[in-house]
Amino acid sequence: MSGRDTVKRGMYDPALASAMPSRRALDRAQVRAISPTANDIAHSRAVHESWRRYFRTLPSGARLLDVAPGIGPVALIAREISEADRRSFEVHGLDQASTFNAEPLELNGIRFHARRYGRSTPFADGYFDAVSAQWAPPDDDAAADGIVELRRILKHDGRARLMYHALGGITHEQCLGRLLAVDTLLDKLKLMEHARRMFDTAAAMNALKSDAVSATSQAQTAQSIYANIANWAMHLMRATPNPLAGGQILQVITDCWERRLTLKPSEIQACLDQVEGEMRATQERMRNACALAVDESRAHHIGRLFKKAGFKRVKVQPFKDADDSLVGWDLQAA
Repeated sequence: MSGRDTVKRGMYDPALASAMPSRRALDRAQVRAISPTANDIAHSRAVHESWRRYFRTLPSGARLLDVAPGIGPVALIAREISEADRRSFEVHGLDQASTFNAEPLELNGIRFHARRYGRSTPFADGYFDAVSAQWAPPDDDAAADGIVELRRILKHDGRARLMYHALGGITHEQCLGRLLAVDTLLDKLKLMEHARRMFDTAAAMNALKSDAVSATSQAQTAQSIYANIANWAMHLMRATPNPLAGGQILQVITDCWERRLTLKPSEIQACLDQVEGEMRATQERMRNACALAVDESRAHHIGRLFKKAGFKRVKVQPFKDADDSLVGWDLQAA
């Protein structure tokens, strides 16, 4: 919301005007829906390069299975190496989904299978040359059975490589920082709650003609409170792993505010719902990602489960970035 707009409507609040992020002229054309999340967790470049080196050691025509691929970064890297080096890899992804037994879906040369992890997979004995997983789920009661299944579907000389978030490692700390940032915006500052109240009181001011003074006062109060919250949000987000996210979120709210007189209430509601929904999804995803982190003792325990499942050569070592910061645990087995 610009100071010019608030003056024109008789509701100028300097704090509110200064709290809003600056706008580009091209942004005024429409209300933009953006994701309030950052790009993938940093330090991924070092991790991705390590996967590229790993896949280049596999023979041409190798069959690869990526477990818990999500949006498929590791499987896509395998496909990238296959095409760039003319390796003709056959790449599969196995991920949990609500349609546990759905037919495989082929995208960009990768066959994605929707199945539960555990005692059975839809593959023949010794089908794969390699199995991979990045930020794999840690061990649990069913882990031993799942690892036995990995051994079954691998060739006798097949290889497995799984990466785990390191508890206290750099990606884990970033994950915790992002989770704290979203928790702060949603649950401590209650940013979206105050934004909704600001819109509601502004709409009420326009609707109530009989008590315009009281309605205007309530609208100004709601705007002032939101301005303070927005200022705090911008200040606090500077110290987070994704400092631009706060500004992006506030920008979407600003877009809605500047067009509030031309938007239907349902459109404003949908805009705010989408922002909050994406923030809640980020909150849940970050919480789940943080829960995947394992310490060194647990990483070696998982390594022992691989040995127990029949893998002969198992190695667990720390994975560090170029700055020698701990990123995760690199488990390789054959």
